[in-house]
Amino acid sequence: MNILNRILVIIGSIVFLVIIGAILLVTTGILTPQQLLVSPWDLTLIAFTQLGSPSWWSVIASGIGLAIFSVVLLFLELRPGSSKESKLLVKKDDLGEVTAAMTSIQDLASRETGNIDGVMESFAQIRESPEGLQIDCRLSVDPSVSISDLGRQVQERLKISIEHYLGRPVAEVHVTAQVAPLENKHNQRPSRVR
Repeated sequence: MNILNRILVIIGSIVFLVIIGAILLVTTGILTPQQLLVSPWDLTLIAFTQLGSPSWWSVIASGIGLAIFSVVLLFLELRPGSSKESKLLVKKDDLGEVTAAMTSIQDLASRETGNIDGVMESFAQIRESPEGLQIDCRLSVDPSVSISDLGRQVQERLKISIEHYLGRPVAEVHVTAQVAPLENKHNQRPSRVR
């Protein structure tokens, strides 16, 4: 999510929490509308002071549910690391940590597959597993090449280059090939390698 969207969600969540809080305070009788708002704005909250039992419980339950939703949404937007780029831990020792940005690993994978004849476009995703790294690579290929041979070349080259670059074992390399250009499935642009 871009920064403008994040700011709007944060501001919207805070405004929504204030409104829900005011409604709950007036509905439960903790505060009066006049204590929260100046005239004539206090008239908007007076209806919440005159609710019958079924309506009162509905407003309280809905208000609490919406307040919890707003707090969770606000927490997700404000938590540390929520806007940071995804990183992979390469090593950790007495001197500190060494990490690599996932985008750089994906760019390396695209560059390596781009050096193989027959690959037109590529997009790679890397995941960690207990056995080692798992690479999912989608390719747009020239229709005149053998996908079986090309797939094997891609698997071997990615395994060697990623292991050399990161110093971590690659457990699996999954290759999905197609003749058509790659679609934008993950809100990311496929890397053009040719």
